[in-house]
Amino acid sequence: MNTAQDVVRCDLCTDVVQHYCKSCHVNLCGNCRIKHIDRNKLTKHEIVPFTSQHLKQEYKVQKCEDHPKQEKDLYCQDCNVPICSRCLTGNHKRHGAVDLEEICESTRNSVSEDLKELYHFEREYSKIVKDMEMRVISYKGHCDKENGSLEKLGQVWHKIIDNAIEKIENKLAVMIKQDLQILQDNVEKIQSSYQKVKQCIERNEYILKEENSFQMLDYKSDVEELRLVPSRKDVSPPTLIFPDTRKETIIEQIVSLRSSFQSSLPDITITKTGDVSMVSNRVLVEDPELISVMFTYSKKLKGIRCESDDKVWIYGDDEKIRQLDKSGSTLQCFNAVSGNSQKDIALSKDGHIAFSHKVNECIYLVKKNGIEKYVDMAGWIPYGIMYNSDGELMVCMRRNDYTESKVGFFTKGKLNQEFQFDETGKPLFSISRNNMYICENGNGDICVSDWNACAVITMKKSGEFRFRYAGNRSCSFKEFYPHGIATDSSCRILVVDRDNNCVHVTDRNGKFLRYISCGLEDPFVLSLDEKENLWVGECDNNCIKIIKYLE
Repeated sequence: MNTAQDVVRCDLCTDVVQHYCKSCHVNLCGNCRIKHIDRNKLTKHEIVPFTSQHLKQEYKVQKCEDHPKQEKDLYCQDCNVPICSRCLTGNHKRHGAVDLEEICESTRNSVSEDLKELYHFEREYSKIVKDMEMRVISYKGHCDKENGSLEKLGQVWHKIIDNAIEKIENKLAVMIKQDLQILQDNVEKIQSSYQKVKQCIERNEYILKEENSFQMLDYKSDVEELRLVPSRKDVSPPTLIFPDTRKETIIEQIVSLRSSFQSSLPDITITKTGDVSMVSNRVLVEDPELISVMFTYSKKLKGIRCESDDKVWIYGDDEKIRQLDKSGSTLQCFNAVSGNSQKDIALSKDGHIAFSHKVNECIYLVKKNGIEKYVDMAGWIPYGIMYNSDGELMVCMRRNDYTESKVGFFTKGKLNQEFQFDETGKPLFSISRNNMYICENGNGDICVSDWNACAVITMKKSGEFRFRYAGNRSCSFKEFYPHGIATDSSCRILVVDRDNNCVHVTDRNGKFLRYISCGLEDPFVLSLDEKENLWVGECDNNCIKIIKYLE
């Protein structure tokens, strides 16, 4: 029989456990079952009777190195190390911390979820491996075919040249025969006349020697006949004519070789459900370049959204929302709702402008016929906003008494889902009145910059916590206070660090890659244009600096 110490308790109180939530991995008593469901209404809970299979693994207790009498019972989410409760007043002051056992259990769940995704990865990677192997086979097959064609071409041209030479040889033989015949005829004709001249000389010498009068009377002269040398033909020998062309040129006219070329295939990302999508593989330049500086003539520049590579929407403390070109000239201008309390601006796919309003606790939409209220958020103050790829408006919210913070997704003015707590029931975001900004990454992650938490909190599309980026601690900068945030086509995260006058760039998993400074002064918000140039709005200077940071 179990002792009192063996009794498994509810995770939310001290009563004996009766139920187990398979969705949240939480032990529940009868009373807390309803509370748990009410507290997380947007989660689909699978509540089952508790059995021994649901017993949580006990984790080995370790003593804190800084406080040897204390057990490590917490986990610092900023430093990613186990700590004790006293550490929160020392080296880990103001850091996010969760219960160690809960984070271990959460990690176990993450491992299980990752395993499911890895099965998807295995399937897709096997397809990619087969594709790459087929590319090798295809490449070799193509090259073998080209080699065969080249060999066949050599045989064809050998035959063509041999036939051509044979024809020319035959023609040359005929020419030589005809020409030699003409030359031989010349020799025979002249030889005949030559012999006649010799005969006439011999005859005349004999007549003179004999002095026979009768022979002299019969003498007939051949001199006139022999005076004209017989006509003859001259023949120039045939000559081969070679084109005045270099050997290389002749070969190029027969065949030439186009070099192989290499290109990068698009990067692939695999979603949690196993769907595959392409992402860019553009790389960071070694030295980011400041392309231009735009003066906006806005008062306290607080928000920017690029519409194209030469148009941008901005707002500031002057209660005006403007569309500017690259020269800073105003193309359109709207008077925002009074109160000087707009917090962020978003641009939808159909070109509508949305902006959050602190005092009125709502989201306004700018249309051609004027400004209308889109979402009434009574009791909650909207901060950072952005449209996601599904057309939903993502909104960072803090309760108007600054006791809670969360993120909500809206469609047609209605709340679809919201995220406030991690898997252990701990708040994802800080409780304060300071700014929050939000963006969607190409892999489906939701990235939120939380000024008061000094961190960027990244969740999966489902709302499951992924990681916190709390700045690059290897540099001796001031503390990291993030503001505007964006992502590029390679799923890199870019976030403004106002106090350190720079932009942090991380990969999709929160690994620090580099800083972008380019003379930034009081950077506040940022946006990327169609060419993925970085537009950084400087609050106090009321200007926008456009930076090239990708090759």
